[in-house]
Amino acid sequence: MKQVIVLVAALLVAACGSLGGTREADRFFILERAPGSVVAPQGFAAVVVAPTTASSFYDTQDIVYSRTPGTRAYYQFSHWTERPQRAVHAQLVARLGTAARPGALVLTTHLEEIYHDAARQPGTAQMTMTAQLIDPASHAVLARRSFNGTAPAASYDAAGAVDGMRQVLGTLLDEVLVWVTTQAPQSKGS
Repeated sequence: MKQVIVLVAALLVAACGSLGGTREADRFFILERAPGSVVAPQGFAAVVVAPTTASSFYDTQDIVYSRTPGTRAYYQFSHWTERPQRAVHAQLVARLGTAARPGALVLTTHLEEIYHDAARQPGTAQMTMTAQLIDPASHAVLARRSFNGTAPAASYDAAGAVDGMRQVLGTLLDEVLVWVTTQAPQSKGS
């Protein structure tokens, strides 16, 4: 009886190993914006860009998707090369500059959501970000706005979603830049 149990266990272990096959390789994607046309105007008094924060579920290198409203999940083998909020921050700095004058306003941004809405094929890339302009002396919020964007996914998978997210990010960065330049004062003497 012991030999039968050992034989059955050995067969089960062997079957599990052979049924598994090869696992899909992990893929890593760079969150970069699609080329945008908006640039900071001449004479713009650059703001200090604080690091972008993210809602806790999106504070990860895993790419998020949703197949039903009100749910979120992580793609198993698809990841960002860095957390999305770091990529957003770097791109805001690249577009808004770092040459702020003393006492310049502080731009804070918070990534509320970034996910592939996969309820229907091929789905859409969804992104929501909140921005605030803060007076550094009084710490008062001078202006606040939420930016929402969607773009079609190129295909019904993480790679297609990333293409859509790059489009959305480019659009949102353009919108943030226009908003900041209308809210922040122009520098004098430029």
